[in-house]
Amino acid sequence: MIRTLVAEADPVARLGIRAILGMGADALEIDEAGSHAALLERLRERYYELIIVEPAMRGAGESLVRRLRELSPWSDILVFTALDELAFGIEAIRQGAKGYLMKTARQDELKAAVRRVAAGKPYLSKVLSEEFAAGARKHDTRKKPHEGLGKREFQVFSLAVCESAQILGLSAETVGGLKRSVMDRLQAPMPQDLVAYAMAQGIDADCRATCGGLWIGRYGEAAATPSPASQFASSAAGIGLAIR
Repeated sequence: MIRTLVAEADPVARLGIRAILGMGADALEIDEAGSHAALLERLRERYYELIIVEPAMRGAGESLVRRLRELSPWSDILVFTALDELAFGIEAIRQGAKGYLMKTARQDELKAAVRRVAAGKPYLSKVLSEEFAAGARKHDTRKKPHEGLGKREFQVFSLAVCESAQILGLSAETVGGLKRSVMDRLQAPMPQDLVAYAMAQGIDADCRATCGGLWIGRYGEAAATPSPASQFASSAAGIGLAIR
């Protein structure tokens, strides 16, 4: 039997996970934790070979996966969450999760992810696999630094250049983390350095196009808004205020 802990605040979600995994031939011995405190208590009581966790539990925080690795280094961790995989998935894997799966996944995908992670193998969705591949490409010295940015990172980079980060519709914390990642990878100490980078690399037009597409997607073409071009032309000193 594979000792499994399902850490999920929603009792209906826990019931659904248990029901889906119970339909397979895998021999899982499932315990449950409905809160961050209960999760820590379970880990003090026994060890688990597999932990299926929703990091959005109250009191858990974004570093929950790292904390689990410290408390139970022998456990394989599958993050099963509603948190956006582009915004949170890569960091969860870097913190030590073996797999990351969105709650919008099909039942058979959940079972496949559990089987792989329980066997000690990584499970990445197509989206995350592409993001990791993009990250690996940044080490290719033939490519320029911005060519290794993921989709979300380039969006934040573009919005920093255009002073319109609010149209992404992400939390300030998430956008701030992405912005810091972009600045580190492009070696831009200050937000205004992103503008200088874009102009030096000749990709300011790409940034304006990205901003325009995001703006239209959020507000529609008829919205009375400043054009991306005029935003880009505004003072570089003000860039980044909306996403700090």
